Amino acid sequence: MRDYIIKKVKQLTKKYNTTSPTEIADALNIIIIQKKLGTVWGMYKYIRKNRVIFINEDLSEEQQNFVLAHELGHAILHIKSSCFCYGLNVNNYKKEYEANFFAAQLLINNCDEKILKNLSENELASYFRVPIELIKLKRRYLNGI
Repeated sequence: MRDYIIKKVKQLTKKYNTTSPTEIADALNIIIIQKKLGTVWGMYKYIRKNRVIFINEDLSEEQQNFVLAHELGHAILHIKSSCFCYGLNVNNYKKEYEANFFAAQLLINNCDEKILKNLSENELASYFRVPIELIKLKRRYLNGI
């Protein structure tokens, strides 16, 4: 599945000439709604043939971007599922791992593998403006884990 996700992200970024989750969602006619969601960071729902992503407006801009990329992964990989994101430690569930992997491929892009291996996780997270957990996920993939 990881190879499929990598291929899908490459197709999307090439077709729409962007790595922005917002621009890709817009191009795919995926509805994005920002609202207060309490402890829920975001969710994806398939409603009457519409793909809808809800983002918690109380999150920081960086967290919202991660959640959007994560939920976009669900919208593309798990079209008719309903999925909820409560934070970053969701890799224990297959669909959540796949959505995080999708987000990592989309948000940590065009980067030389040497840089990913040599810079600290904090430096990479700051540079790409992503949670450290995505850096760890990308590194695990590059190390064949």
